[in-house]
Amino acid sequence: MTLNIKQLLLHSTMIGSAALMAVVAVPAVTLLMPTVAAAQDYTNGTLAGVVRGSDGMVLSGAAVTVRSAAQGATRNVTTGANGTFRIPLIPTGRYDVVVDAPGYETLSEQVVVSLGDSSSFTFTLAAQGAAGADSSNLGEIVVVGVRQGVDFTRTTTGLTVDVEELTKQVPVGRSITAVTLLAPTATAGGSAANSAFAGQPSIGGASVGENAFYVNGLNTTNFDTYVGSVTVPFDFYKTIEVKTGGYPAEFGRALGGVINAVTKSGTNEFKMALHGNYTGSELEETSPDTFQSANRLTETRQADYTLELGGPIIRDRLFFYGLAQGRDNESRFASITGNSYSVDKSDDPFYGAKVDANLFEGHRVELTYFDTTRETERNTYTFNNRTGVIGTTSNKTTFQQGGENYVGRYTGSFTDWLTVSAAYGVNEDTNNTLPGDPSLSLVQDVRSGTTQRLSTTQATGSQSIIDTRREFYRADADVYFSIFGDHHVRFGIDNEKLEEFKVSRRNGGFNYIYRTGSANDARGVAPGQDYVQVTVGTFGGTIKGENRAWYIQDSWDVNDQLNVQVGVRNDSFAAENLAGDKSVELNDNYAMRAGFSYDPTGNRVDRIFGSYGRYFVPPALNLGFRSGDLFFNEYFNAPAGGFQIDPVTGLPAALGSQITLASNPGYRTGPSACPAGGRGATGVVACEVNGNGSVEPAISKSALNLDPTSEDEFVLGYERQFGDLWSAGVTLTHRRLNNTSEDIAVDAYINALCAREGIVGCEDIYFGDYQYLIANPGRDLTFRLRDPLPGETTSRIITVSAQETGYVKAVREYTGLTFQFERAFDGKWGLQGSYVVSKNIGNYEGTVLSDNGQTDAGSTILFDHVGLADNQYGLLPNHRAHQIKLFGSYQVFDGLLLGANLRVQSGKPYGCLGVHPTDADAAAYGVSSRFCQGIGVPRGSRFNSEWTGNLDLSVRYTVPVSLPGDLVLRADIFNVFNEKGQTELYEQGDLASGAVDPNYGRPVAYQQPRFMRVGFDWAF
Repeated sequence: MTLNIKQLLLHSTMIGSAALMAVVAVPAVTLLMPTVAAAQDYTNGTLAGVVRGSDGMVLSGAAVTVRSAAQGATRNVTTGANGTFRIPLIPTGRYDVVVDAPGYETLSEQVVVSLGDSSSFTFTLAAQGAAGADSSNLGEIVVVGVRQGVDFTRTTTGLTVDVEELTKQVPVGRSITAVTLLAPTATAGGSAANSAFAGQPSIGGASVGENAFYVNGLNTTNFDTYVGSVTVPFDFYKTIEVKTGGYPAEFGRALGGVINAVTKSGTNEFKMALHGNYTGSELEETSPDTFQSANRLTETRQADYTLELGGPIIRDRLFFYGLAQGRDNESRFASITGNSYSVDKSDDPFYGAKVDANLFEGHRVELTYFDTTRETERNTYTFNNRTGVIGTTSNKTTFQQGGENYVGRYTGSFTDWLTVSAAYGVNEDTNNTLPGDPSLSLVQDVRSGTTQRLSTTQATGSQSIIDTRREFYRADADVYFSIFGDHHVRFGIDNEKLEEFKVSRRNGGFNYIYRTGSANDARGVAPGQDYVQVTVGTFGGTIKGENRAWYIQDSWDVNDQLNVQVGVRNDSFAAENLAGDKSVELNDNYAMRAGFSYDPTGNRVDRIFGSYGRYFVPPALNLGFRSGDLFFNEYFNAPAGGFQIDPVTGLPAALGSQITLASNPGYRTGPSACPAGGRGATGVVACEVNGNGSVEPAISKSALNLDPTSEDEFVLGYERQFGDLWSAGVTLTHRRLNNTSEDIAVDAYINALCAREGIVGCEDIYFGDYQYLIANPGRDLTFRLRDPLPGETTSRIITVSAQETGYVKAVREYTGLTFQFERAFDGKWGLQGSYVVSKNIGNYEGTVLSDNGQTDAGSTILFDHVGLADNQYGLLPNHRAHQIKLFGSYQVFDGLLLGANLRVQSGKPYGCLGVHPTDADAAAYGVSSRFCQGIGVPRGSRFNSEWTGNLDLSVRYTVPVSLPGDLVLRADIFNVFNEKGQTELYEQGDLASGAVDPNYGRPVAYQQPRFMRVGFDWAF
């Protein structure tokens, strides 16, 4: 007999297995899961199978007809001599399969093809007249029902979810980050200095700036900093695949994870759906106040409403899908240290569309367009935390984000052994910060030991414009053949051209910070004497870059029990400076990929698998943005009688005498001649100069022996299927950095050379921060000087030994042991969970730095000067020794479904940040070194933040009344017990003056407090 189709809970990857699977008993199919060469792809899956008779013999010449249940596209194939068939690179979803063979009953069944996998099934046909005598089972990737199978070919680890099914049944945030955090080894980033880190995932110990994001094959990663991607409405997604490791040669440009999403498409059935979501202050609690933020005043309102419409233009041939989302978001928050109360409002809509065309059998075209343009308007008012009074006069800042994106893709199968595909697309994004009045300066006061904003009319330090455009094209081919086993060879090219217009300028021309002298003041100012820092900063222009790659990988079925995968990827990266010259060019970087999957017993319930991969990450274009800086600090004493400060603007009525090396011999942060453009005299030795405004020659910007940042990964795992519903496994992952590309100030090495050779006047050119070099810390440096030495007419090429540099090699090692299980949904309940015990240790967090919230990928302060690298080895910021995740659902009765999502993890390690006691160049960076009160404090050695636990619950109720379509009401309660775990602590143990910071170790962020989200889904 035939059972009813059961609804799946999730579509997930179990330590490299393909998906949440199920089975339905139908006439004449027995469970058997053959090894089939895996095809991994950004947007498609592959359907493969073997046809057998009820006696177990393979049936050659059987006719197999496969028809898309959604779009009607039909493919006809014939099984080969070994009874197998394959239909590569077809859209994911359900397919009706009909198998005919002479002398056997016709078999009809529906299967599901999953993203990025070879979904393989065995069909056993009953002899004519014997129908009903055999049982029916379907294997491996997903048939509609209640059994999970094991994928015997795939070595990729991670998670795959059907977004619509996930939101129907599990409480989860409506973002791609929230889905990513369901995957084992993924944890939320964090930074006490930059809250944006908390909105991005860290995967497998990597920083939040080392992931890659794709939508329908279009790379949407932010290539300015490589932190995050464009924001796409949740309802636009069909499937999200999170690759946490072991990814094949087709995928690259990431050290953390690859987050690969596919959007919805139109079908042969006209469909319309309305969705609504709302959360507001009346449905949320607040966090405790911190010394920085008055969290008691935080209020959030998020409302969105979405219309989906899709269907056929020409039945079985041409389809459309469109989505429009309206948004009305508002948030209110108060800063104690900033003396500000801010109101953010945003109400821009989102539009997305997709057209699919089945040209003829085996040939398909897809076109996708989406516009993420949005604008947030922030009005900032004065705020007094002691009295609670909020001012009535505001200053305005506008944040512009998003852009237009489109991608087209062709896939064609020419024979049963050759399939080709090609894609072209454009990704545009904007990230502008525009103050209401850019003529007004940001003014701050740190004399009390806590940063206070005095400029009531200006809340932001800079105005900036960032417009990015990525143009990509790729072509891939899949070839199948049999030589000593079955082979699937996939190869292709993947190229993208990058262009960025990025400019930044200090508001009002200058930023001001009031300071007071101390016993060990870096500028030699006497204790108790007030002075003011004036910062000049003008950066940017147009920068271009290019990433090119080719790859080839063979998935080889050696026999029925062993699959071996061997591949190579070749990456080349180039980035230009502001003059259009290539400042970074890294060609022919070979990355090997290898893996195996072995069934030790041949019973198709056990699997041992492993993989090795080398991954490269491209240089961010931000490196070119910083190639022509006018960036320096100058300092002025208070005038006679002290500073007279304007109560509105915060500006001093007058400046006193300029602090120079001559006036203050204790000025120990490397002062040099002041460039033009400041408030003081030009040419006087009085300024901390990071850039004098001239564009650095490209040839001197990077080391001549530079290698790109890369990582090696090793994975070993075991997985077992227990009956029809349960599966479990364990995976060991080890990752280690190889070379790391970072910027280093090399003036000290040049001046040392001059001293050895008796050359006078080098310090007048190389004043301490004149030449920054993109190099590999801990290795010999070979580079060209930015300018000729005194008395010379050409720039030298010099080599500085690794020992002479004083740096050790950048190190990051991640080792994680993952235990994972899954109980497939059987129409009543389902559950999935993981436990990860791991260690993430080294002296380098990654391309971005959460210590100070710096997103200048590959050019953080960490290796600017030797002293900044002192005491950096220890547990890294993304280390979480323990992570527990559980999520699932329970069908109470028809129409009522409950869901739960539990996350528990150990705390974040902290050390102590202060002023370097002996390295003047490092001391010039203020509270940025791992010394406190002059004593070295290794990273992560002082304390940990608290363990945190978070339980979310959901209710889904299908309205039983007679209405057009199906109406489901939703309610999600996040952080049900309103846990208030401290998630970020203040790591600065010194004040800039060298005194003890009284806020050291205090909390600056808590878990998101309890809130409720209500919504509905109305489908027609």
